Amino acid sequence: MASADAPAEPRGEGWLGRWTPGPQLAPILALAAPLTAWFALQSVVNLAVTAAIGGVGNLALAGVGAASTLSGMVLALLFGFDTAVQATIARRTGAARHAEIGQALVDGLTVSAPLGLVLTIGLWLAAPMLLAGMAPSAAAAAMGAANLRAAAPAIALSALTIPVNACWIGQGRPKLSFLVSALQAPVQIGAAFALVFGFGPIPALGAAGAGLAVTISALVGLGLQLALVARPGAVPGLRRARLRAGGALAALGIAWPISLQQALLQLGFVVLYLILARLGVAVVAAGNVLVSLASVPAQLSLGLAAAAATLVGQTLGREDPDEARRWGWRSARLGVIAAAPFALVAMFAAGPVLGLFLHDPATLTLAVWPLRITGLSIVAQAGVTVLSFALRGAGATRIGAGIPFLGQWLITLPLSWWVAVGLGFGLLGMASVQAGVTLLEAAVTALVWSGARWTVHRTLSRAA
Repeated sequence: MASADAPAEPRGEGWLGRWTPGPQLAPILALAAPLTAWFALQSVVNLAVTAAIGGVGNLALAGVGAASTLSGMVLALLFGFDTAVQATIARRTGAARHAEIGQALVDGLTVSAPLGLVLTIGLWLAAPMLLAGMAPSAAAAAMGAANLRAAAPAIALSALTIPVNACWIGQGRPKLSFLVSALQAPVQIGAAFALVFGFGPIPALGAAGAGLAVTISALVGLGLQLALVARPGAVPGLRRARLRAGGALAALGIAWPISLQQALLQLGFVVLYLILARLGVAVVAAGNVLVSLASVPAQLSLGLAAAAATLVGQTLGREDPDEARRWGWRSARLGVIAAAPFALVAMFAAGPVLGLFLHDPATLTLAVWPLRITGLSIVAQAGVTVLSFALRGAGATRIGAGIPFLGQWLITLPLSWWVAVGLGFGLLGMASVQAGVTLLEAAVTALVWSGARWTVHRTLSRAA
């Protein structure tokens, strides 16, 4: 068994070391390609819906942007169950303990399903109050509340589908996740345009229509996932799985740091929107579009990140932490390479890209330089995302969660308020702060991954 005190990285395998492609790429690409395609579909849906809302105007963009941020914060409370189920199943797959996969899925669902229902009810009830305190105007708040209430049931539905998706990925079968997403995407896009602008007998619902499209898409996704799970042998050991308090608590123990970190990360975005709201409707509308555009490379890097988490988890299941480290570096390099074209587009074609979403000339001009600044940090963000997921795959969830949490709450939020509001640099100042903190997080995350601290978590593979 490899020692935790083994050299951190064999020569030629560091962040900037030599890298010979070929066989090293095959396992990453085999897992990441369908996952990347899956996240690409999510990005296409997000951009299409943003374009539809942009056609309604700045008020709709501002209100739905605030609503989406709140919805994202609530949904993030379920993300830890994705990590818990994927990491556990990846370990059991790597250790050839296939008969225990179904139990791991049931353990995750035991907690995530009731939590999702509670979150949906709470979000629906609190939507008007939350938006009233967050949106830059009463009209934007009303649009945001309508959108949020219409999309709230999707939280409960996602609480069922997130662990199932993690089950496919942890087994090394991400094509199933892509299949579901490929069928969902046209449903949500078509429903969004039909419900936002009206189509035939369907009335124009505006912002509420975009939220209802989210719920319809989530319902379709749940039906597809249930059909896949019901296939004989799709989830080994599922028929013998039972509700277990101990198993549910174990899943919760792995999940809560990630859920808490992700929820606090999204809460940070809520705070950023509150800062933007101090600067007016146009700034919030522009900020919503910037977030949607920046999410495209971020979403695509999640495909490589999920692949890295699976490979790291499976390799640690075979008690080889040095090889697990190398999978993290290789995946991070690919993430940086994949993000580079988006960075170039953001920096050199900001105006034409923004023109697809912002139809008010003053608002478009306001967003050009912030998008260019964002482009400077896109490649660094890709590296951070991949290595953070690699840490989660290793079971080092607290380390992976702590770095972005500290960066956001100790640096990004205070500096954003001071620079944007206090010094008067507005959206440009906020984008500059975010870019600088991202570069810092990239350096810290790479330093952590090159050390030996996280490798002690490999012992979890024997207890999982």
